[in-house]
Amino acid sequence: MRKIITQILIFTAIYMAIFALMRAVMLYNLIEHDIDDWGGVFWHGLGHDMRTFSAIFLPIFLSGFLSYLGGFIKLNLAKFYQIISSIYIAIVSFIVVIFAFINYYYYQIYQNKIDMFIFGLKDDDTAALISIIWNDYPVILILLCALVFAILCGYLNSKILKIKFKKSNQPIWILIICNIILIYAYTVALRAHPVYNALRASTYQFSTFKPFNEISTNPIMALSWASKEYKNQANFPYVDINRGKELQKRLFDMFATTKQNSNHAKMHIHFNLMESFGLGLLQEDEKLEKLLLGSLYSHFQSDFVFKRFLPSTNGTIDSLNRILFQSPIINLTSSKFQKTKLPYTVIDIYKKAGYRVVFAYAGNSAWYNINYFLKAQGVDEIIDETILMQEYTNAKESKHPYGIKDEYMYNKIYEIFNNATKPTLIISLGISNHPPYLHKGKNELNLDLNSSEISRYSTDYKALLNAYSYANNSFGDYLNKIKNSKFKDKIIVAATGDHANREYKFDYKNEIAFGISVPFYLYIPQNLQNNIYYDKDRIGSHKDIFPTLYNLSLNETKYLNIGGKNMLSKPSDERFEFAMHINVWADNDGIYPISSTKGYRYQNSNTLKNSNDSFELDESKAQFHKLYEEFSYYQLAWRLGLMK
Repeated sequence: MRKIITQILIFTAIYMAIFALMRAVMLYNLIEHDIDDWGGVFWHGLGHDMRTFSAIFLPIFLSGFLSYLGGFIKLNLAKFYQIISSIYIAIVSFIVVIFAFINYYYYQIYQNKIDMFIFGLKDDDTAALISIIWNDYPVILILLCALVFAILCGYLNSKILKIKFKKSNQPIWILIICNIILIYAYTVALRAHPVYNALRASTYQFSTFKPFNEISTNPIMALSWASKEYKNQANFPYVDINRGKELQKRLFDMFATTKQNSNHAKMHIHFNLMESFGLGLLQEDEKLEKLLLGSLYSHFQSDFVFKRFLPSTNGTIDSLNRILFQSPIINLTSSKFQKTKLPYTVIDIYKKAGYRVVFAYAGNSAWYNINYFLKAQGVDEIIDETILMQEYTNAKESKHPYGIKDEYMYNKIYEIFNNATKPTLIISLGISNHPPYLHKGKNELNLDLNSSEISRYSTDYKALLNAYSYANNSFGDYLNKIKNSKFKDKIIVAATGDHANREYKFDYKNEIAFGISVPFYLYIPQNLQNNIYYDKDRIGSHKDIFPTLYNLSLNETKYLNIGGKNMLSKPSDERFEFAMHINVWADNDGIYPISSTKGYRYQNSNTLKNSNDSFELDESKAQFHKLYEEFSYYQLAWRLGLMK
């Protein structure tokens, strides 16, 4: 038993040291250097590691008690145990090193601990993701490091098991007490607390500074949390109708209706979801904004743009689900409901109003099973890279792991509108600003940033900015064609980002919301601008996009209300003046990270950047995000018939 305890203590210490080093490197490289109080990260990190490795070493710990039976079963299992435990230790050692690297790079990209988005490797375009990982990260070096470390740990384990301990002559009652204390200590280690199960997925936050919470977690434990959350999403639990009524009383009614509209079902609608179209890259610098937006810049100046605007989530499929289907479930499109027609989706509402609905994607429509799900929802036509490469001879030359250049998608969209004989809704999704950042325009950017600016990027900043600029310029060129077309007075164009650019680091002190913000752009013909109220500094988020479009294009039409408002009508109900993201929400009073019990006031009324001026939350604000997410699932479950 003493050899086994020695094994556990030595290897736990080694693994904890590796993860402590990982956290130190993350704090130094990925967090602003003027942030103090790093100690909590390491202290809570030790707690997470203790829980993780106590669970991992539980089979070895239990083997120690089996060793007490050696005298009874008359078998010499020492050699067998040495081989099995060395293999086990080697495997764990390999995993520890791999996860240390994965955790670093995952946080670098997503600004988050490992979460269920990691299962995109399975649900997303797996081959494309593996290609990007292989090309962008030192995979061979990481695997070699892990393999060498595993071999060394296996060798060290064999040496530990050869240590000769003096035979104990203690009375049996002392040995019994010692073992009881040992079992209790191990139980405490498994729970990270002597009384209750601490450091769980629901209680791991210890700081109001989100990066500290994320970096302190153990990546192996974080993956287990993510796996449980991912599996739970597939369960689709039933909801209580009475709870739904209570939520509506505390929040808002589940349905709303547009006002009278003489232009009902007469306008084409184009909603464009742009890959990684974050505002953080522009950093409120007009000169840089003009350069990076390219031909889109003039449209930002002449049309309606909201910049105090948040995406729903940090992922494309998740944001798309929430915007189009009002679904907080990330894997809805590939779930058991993939062939179920959902009522009150964007598609359902426009189809019933007489629209032809088209989905256009510069990538492959097999992504997350979106093609089959959209067909089940009633989409009339799906355009993806396969079709685009057949119709445009040069498109194939621009193929990268996630798709082709956005310009070919825009060309096809323009063609559809130009030939349309009935009102048409086109929902489009571009990919050109997606890693590995291969797409760029004819006039390549050659920005020379200073060292502090360069440090904000976790990848080749020139390739990233060229892809960002190309995507914006392609959309701007498309808008130029729209505004010179025969249907320029019969179309509304809306665009936003699916999420901010993941490989651009933002300042968590003053950019809690600004760092993840995206714009909401609207082109509206002059004949629809008579009764418009426009406040460019109004706060909003993805939930507000289609309520705005519904009210611009549909007459007395009932639609699902998840707190959305018409961004171009005068505020009439303060309850809807908020922006919602899965990690933070905001209203006119301030910004509220979900990991904090405090709110943060704005630097001024024209920005989403927050000041250091914090305030304690009252009960309604403290509970709002949780209630909103519960309500989001309730309305989905209600539409799926999951009532009890």
